[in-house]
Amino acid sequence: MSAGRPGRGGGLGRPLLSLLAAAVSALAIVGLARTAVGTASGQRLDQLIASGAKKHDGPLSHYAEIAVGTVSIPVITALLVLAVLLVLLRRRPGLLLPLGTLVLGANLTTQLIKRALVTREALAPGIEITPNSFPSGHTTLAATAMIALVLAGGRARVVLAPLGAAWTTAAGIGTLVVGWHRPSDVIGAITVVAAWTFLILALDALDTRRRRARAASWPGHGRRRRDVGTPDPLHALRHRPVERVMAVLLGLAGVAGLAWGGVGLLSLPRPLGLHDATQQLPAFLVTAALIGGGTAAWLALTLLLRVPTSHRTPPADRVP
Repeated sequence: MSAGRPGRGGGLGRPLLSLLAAAVSALAIVGLARTAVGTASGQRLDQLIASGAKKHDGPLSHYAEIAVGTVSIPVITALLVLAVLLVLLRRRPGLLLPLGTLVLGANLTTQLIKRALVTREALAPGIEITPNSFPSGHTTLAATAMIALVLAGGRARVVLAPLGAAWTTAAGIGTLVVGWHRPSDVIGAITVVAAWTFLILALDALDTRRRRARAASWPGHGRRRRDVGTPDPLHALRHRPVERVMAVLLGLAGVAGLAWGGVGLLSLPRPLGLHDATQQLPAFLVTAALIGGGTAAWLALTLLLRVPTSHRTPPADRVP
């Protein structure tokens, strides 16, 4: 069945795009670890940005420090409990397993990478000798709690997505400001959660496709039926305009942040002066834009790739 035709079980476009996004995220984690942790130039850039974060004194660092202070066990627990309540109130208990898998999988992956797969040693003079901290556990906790709440939020996700992106970005930057992590740790953590998000979205899309095909192959069964065999491809567009607008806005913000951050880092004068404040502060600011842009782009893709409720098989239409 072609990816563009809905068919009896829906197209393959959504799960394939989600799997591609997950694969790209996984490759980005490997590349980031090898570059930022495994090369002298990457370690120097990391340290330059981290020094700029510690020295920055402005609203960005002030609010980021407040945000990272909220990444605590009580707050994370409250957010996850709220996500569970939203799932139950929406009568979607089937979401509990994928959301739980996402949260546990991402956090366990971060700890596995940090403790077993990546090691750090100083590769150049002037590099601080510290244990490996890639990826950031604090940022992973914040990002997983946020994405679980967004995916569980129903119509509220159009508000939860931008607020969650802002909080996750601020919390990640806050770990730099207080000196807990390097920038690559934060970016790596967000990428780990993004990879798990896209993997779960792909599996969910495949499961929805399978259930629609199964329901369509049993004509006359079930308590009542709708036209599950030929879903209207414009149905989700008509019922998700606000969400799609938010996805576009987040996507534009993401592209702008990624472009500004990438160009800014590439424009830093070489060789890097690790103790040069004229390099440290600009490096931190463009990295903050990069973190915010990456987070916004991840949320935009999540809103676009998730399976709409209107495309799922309603409970009454499923084969008993």
